[in-house]
Amino acid sequence: MRDPLHLVILLSLLVRSVSVAASAPLNDDVLGLIVFKADLLDPASELASWDDEDADSPCGWAGVTCDPRSGRVTDLALDSRSLSGRVGPRGLLQLRYLRLLSLSNNNFTGTLSADLAGLDGLRVVDLSSNALSGPIPDELFHKCGSLRSVSLANNAFEGELPPSLGSCAGLSYLNLSSNGISGPLPAGVWSLNGLRSLDLSDNSLVGEIPSGIESLYNLRTISLRRNSLSGKVPEGIGGCLLLKSIDLSENSLSGGLPDSMRNLTMCGSLSLSSNSFVGELPDWIGEMSSLQTLDLSRNRFIGHIPGSIGNLRMLKELNLSRNGFTGALPESMEGCKGLTNVDLSRNSLTGDVPSWVFELGVQRIC
Repeated sequence: MRDPLHLVILLSLLVRSVSVAASAPLNDDVLGLIVFKADLLDPASELASWDDEDADSPCGWAGVTCDPRSGRVTDLALDSRSLSGRVGPRGLLQLRYLRLLSLSNNNFTGTLSADLAGLDGLRVVDLSSNALSGPIPDELFHKCGSLRSVSLANNAFEGELPPSLGSCAGLSYLNLSSNGISGPLPAGVWSLNGLRSLDLSDNSLVGEIPSGIESLYNLRTISLRRNSLSGKVPEGIGGCLLLKSIDLSENSLSGGLPDSMRNLTMCGSLSLSSNSFVGELPDWIGEMSSLQTLDLSRNRFIGHIPGSIGNLRMLKELNLSRNGFTGALPESMEGCKGLTNVDLSRNSLTGDVPSWVFELGVQRIC
């Protein structure tokens, strides 16, 4: 048998080696965060707890969350802390287990580095409401198997949407609104069949909405508002049966409403205002039974308001202003028991104000 003292020494060395091995990765995270902080201005001292002298673990530092088992940094959430500077990749790339990066509502400037693609475990990225600029790097989406949510909204990004975006099949939330993104809407976006929410509003997209949107069978909300899109709404939109909100307002879309929209019985909000839609409002509008908000204002619709609109029992807000509707309001609208706001101004409607307006207690009608 070995000498007992010899065994004690061996066990002591083993414990020390395991302890060193366990702490080394934490030092990588500490180093990464300190390097990241070095690129920042922190006027409110929000990151005062980031003290490199306490280098054993960053898990108690402001905005930092660690995995309770491994002790590795998984979340970095520094929203609304008045930080400025650049989103430097040098430090962030040390955080090999980072899953969430949220730096929204700060004053970060500069371009978005393609090197951030090296964080291949990221699931959530929120850099919204900063002053980031330049093109969105195509490389950013080359390795995006883990990405589930991306928001770059309310910045100053420009250029076209990166072609690689269509390869992020696991993406469920994408918000690139309120930037200067230009060019056509690439058909590759419709490859994101896990997408539940798509917001590309308030940009400078041009051209027609490409066909193939029916591939987004998980889509719940879509907003392409305030771009320069033209042409017709693709017939395939009726294949997105889970849609609850559609906003295509403030574009240059034309033609009639696609008949397939009658299938969108779960849709609660439909806004197509400020376009160039023409023709009569189809009778099937009454089949969109979940509608609570219907805004078709500032278009070129003509003819009578269909009586089927009275089937919209959940309707609260109706705006058909600035069109070419004629005739009287259908009495069937008394079935819209929840109506609170109605705007029918600047049409060519005739007849008296119907009694149901008073019976329903509509708060605002014009």
